[in-house]
Amino acid sequence: MNRINIGLTFYNMENLMKKHIYLFIFLLTLLLPLTTHAKIQSLFLESTIYNKKQAFDISLPKSYLSSPNRYYPVIYVLHGQWDMPLVTSILDVMSGEVPEFIVIGIHGKGKQLQPITEKNKEKGSTFRAFLQDELIPYVDKHYRIASYNILVGHSNSGRFAMEQFLTKNKLFQDYFVFSPSLEDGYLTKLADNSSDLKGDLFISVADEGEHMETPFNEIVSTLNLQKGLTVSPKKYGNYSHQSSKIVALVDALQLRFSNWQPSYNTKIAGFEKLMEHYASLKQEYGFEVLPNKDDIVRLIAYFAIENNIREIKKFSQLLTERYSDGDKSLKEIKDYLVQEGYDKAAKNIEI
Repeated sequence: MNRINIGLTFYNMENLMKKHIYLFIFLLTLLLPLTTHAKIQSLFLESTIYNKKQAFDISLPKSYLSSPNRYYPVIYVLHGQWDMPLVTSILDVMSGEVPEFIVIGIHGKGKQLQPITEKNKEKGSTFRAFLQDELIPYVDKHYRIASYNILVGHSNSGRFAMEQFLTKNKLFQDYFVFSPSLEDGYLTKLADNSSDLKGDLFISVADEGEHMETPFNEIVSTLNLQKGLTVSPKKYGNYSHQSSKIVALVDALQLRFSNWQPSYNTKIAGFEKLMEHYASLKQEYGFEVLPNKDDIVRLIAYFAIENNIREIKKFSQLLTERYSDGDKSLKEIKDYLVQEGYDKAAKNIEI
């Protein structure tokens, strides 16, 4: 049974009392857990830098195959061999509140992620070259990528992500840095010597003692002096080093995309008003943004019940033009409306 029918069947339609507004509220606020990302795949890239195959993970949005003309922002997850499932699960829970992302899990650990020193020069330099010169170009070439990348790192990989930010790596537009390793003073020195930084940084620290909190405060104070930079620091005193990355990722996504989800009034105001909202998102983030497919379907049902033919046609056209399975979705909601006694509303939907 498909997602729409599962949701509608789950709700007791008799309780709608045949009033249009109740059906709409339900259609608009389905609370069933939805999986918006496909299964994580482990792939291998033939690396000339390493002179052997290198593993990485990828998870595509569920809409990727049905939206052949759509381009997606990317989240690159350091420690991907461990943290990839966490990131995709949180994105699933936050579906509709944040963009649909392609998620790439980068396998790396130990000396690969540590600062480059004489003792660590080969492993550190090789990993950085692989990331910049092979992995990201490979993803850009083989997938429909929007020009918007986020780098996520925690602990040792958080230090690596912070290093990339402080050294002005232009491959990423946003950085989510959770409990980075700070005790060696490396990042503090980098921050002190940095200038003209731009972009957005979310950085957090957990309940980890003075050896972490003191350099954290120093780095934040230093970066706050730079005008072209947006720094969002967060302390999680009630969380451990490991558990803090869960709430930190949720907070980072909510903060960065606080205006993503259109309001209830914007949704029911009609096609033009809703598209204005997504046009403003495109201007802010730099890539095309479309309404969530589930929202489109629900709004078609709403306007069918309201007998608003003009809005039905506009949303139906958007659905069928941008999603290869749009016709199937129209038929599903039309059939269900008939099944529940909304014959007149169903007739308003043309297939």
